[in-house]
Amino acid sequence: MSSLEPGLLDALRERVLHMIGGLPTVVPPYTQLPSALVEAEFARGARLNVELFFEALTSGELPTAERLRPVVDLAVSRVREGVPLAQMLDTYRVAATYLWSEVDNSLAGPDRAVLLDMGPVMMQYVATVTSQVALACVEDVNDPLWEQRERRRAVADALLEGREPAWAQENAPIAASFLVVAFQVGDRANPLRLTTVRNNLERIPGAFLRLDSTGWMALIPDSARNAVARCLHVDDAHDRTELWIGAADADRHTDIPAAAVEARAVSGICRRMSRPELVTAARDVLLEFALATGPAAHRQLAPIVAQLAEQPALVETLNAFFDCEFNQLATARRLAVHRNTVTYRLANIATTTGFDPLRPREAMVLYAALLATASSD
Repeated sequence: MSSLEPGLLDALRERVLHMIGGLPTVVPPYTQLPSALVEAEFARGARLNVELFFEALTSGELPTAERLRPVVDLAVSRVREGVPLAQMLDTYRVAATYLWSEVDNSLAGPDRAVLLDMGPVMMQYVATVTSQVALACVEDVNDPLWEQRERRRAVADALLEGREPAWAQENAPIAASFLVVAFQVGDRANPLRLTTVRNNLERIPGAFLRLDSTGWMALIPDSARNAVARCLHVDDAHDRTELWIGAADADRHTDIPAAAVEARAVSGICRRMSRPELVTAARDVLLEFALATGPAAHRQLAPIVAQLAEQPALVETLNAFFDCEFNQLATARRLAVHRNTVTYRLANIATTTGFDPLRPREAMVLYAALLATASSD
């Protein structure tokens, strides 16, 4: 648009790109997907939209369908993963309203006149993008793969809720027994790694996946249980990501809901114990599982660690002491302190709590107290 000075447009563009960082606080999260899987692509999509919008301001022409393809493809991929189309489209409205308000608040004096020129283009751009997304989703629904995805999602929902799937008698048989696997995703997990693992799991014949805000639940036919570990294989341990995995057996379909609860509890224990990308069953962490799932134990154990709340260095030392297999020298190295400091802190823990970490039985109580406290956070 010729009435807008190029210098001002460039400055505004940089300002709006900087404002993208605030979008996650105003755009409702996709509860159907883990944040680590979405945030990187969300930021990329937001930047693409800003760039395309300012191209339209500069040229006076709205972007073509081909230019919009990257942002449309991102939106369609979210819908394929279970985000409702209405929520996906509403994200554009919320984001545009937020950015418009921020620009309005940042301009002063004669520069505010630019809003009069930006307004109509903003409305036209949002309308164009949302209509392209809606059209692409309608076309996608006619794709046989869309029906297949929806059917698999519906089967997963039914099994996890304890219902017999509506398609249980059709050509694609559903296994009689499953390994139920809960994948809990950390906020700093590598999105590419997560996508690779998830795609590998979805390729297992007869497997069903359901994503949510914490990660996803996988139902793996019992006959293919060994394939789960292969899906996680990496050549370099440094490539492991913040992905914690709990597993439980379901011998019958009616066992699946309880197995899912158990698997999710185990994945939470793995997260607190720093066991990334290891398929873990309750029997592998039996003490931790018993403590983490016992409310009565929580009530008795939590006050022990609460006595150390004012001295975080003692809690840090106690955790390191257990992680280092009760080796004081290794604990000192991990904490980068003198060994005498570790000895002093352990003695202080014994005085404060009444439980001595150097005595095996009392150390077990302290370890249990740490687990109980962590599981209630």
